[in-house]
Amino acid sequence: MKIIILCFASILGSFSFIAAQGSPFDSLSPGLNEIQIEHGGHVRRLLIMAPKSFETGTRYATLFCFHGAGGKADGQSIRWGRHADSRKLLVVSCEAVQPMAKWNFKDQFHDIDHDDVGFVTGVIEALVAARVTDPQTIYATGHSSGGLFCYRLAKQTNLFAALAPMSCGMAKGDHTPEEGTQPVSIFQVIGDQDKSFRGSSNPKVTMYSADERINIWQIFNQCDAQPTINRPFDNITVRTYVNANGIEVVLCTVAGEGHHIQHELRDKADRIALDFLMNHRRNVDHKPDK
Repeated sequence: MKIIILCFASILGSFSFIAAQGSPFDSLSPGLNEIQIEHGGHVRRLLIMAPKSFETGTRYATLFCFHGAGGKADGQSIRWGRHADSRKLLVVSCEAVQPMAKWNFKDQFHDIDHDDVGFVTGVIEALVAARVTDPQTIYATGHSSGGLFCYRLAKQTNLFAALAPMSCGMAKGDHTPEEGTQPVSIFQVIGDQDKSFRGSSNPKVTMYSADERINIWQIFNQCDAQPTINRPFDNITVRTYVNANGIEVVLCTVAGEGHHIQHELRDKADRIALDFLMNHRRNVDHKPDK
């Protein structure tokens, strides 16, 4: 593993280097790279898995992955990093502020509101500036707390070509797309026995059911009302809505599974999700590298 330690300062919501030695992303190498970044007064940890064929100066499709509450970057890095070589994919596993290790999926839910959106936005800007990441092929996925954070990113940013929240809910109001939200493809993976499948409510947040959240994004993205339904594996059903511009909203349901889907079925759902994500590109004004 290559370890790179540099600090960033947050200025007007973006990153700038404290040291004058350039971007830490200029020094990535094939395999696993660990980068520690200071943002908002906290040291944040990134694990970046680069494919064995990685070459400096080449832009790669990039997958951001976010762990569940109480987790670390390592688990998601192992889960998704093994696809880096076969997909020629840069896998960026982000770590929430420890020790709470919960993503700020909505303000005033946890005791402290960390600027996780600003952190991720700054990392993306730095990766693109370093000519490592292709801005047209940036994706996000996350488990539980990390999946909820994906919905916040989908509503508040226009950086991702597609997102795949896993085993999570979607917060009413805070995640509901509205004026200013850009249409984006969504792929929700959830077990039909998951606590979030039927929605929930408490004094701090109301979570939509799986059907409700898919319906909300299907209508917002102006997708066809009738889905295509297929069952690529036993216990896995994929319901896909598509619009005239190729934006898709998908509910991938795993029958009989709860919040933690058994590994064999989870790995199958992950492969389907990756196929979905990498089939989408975001239109951006991007000048070719010289």
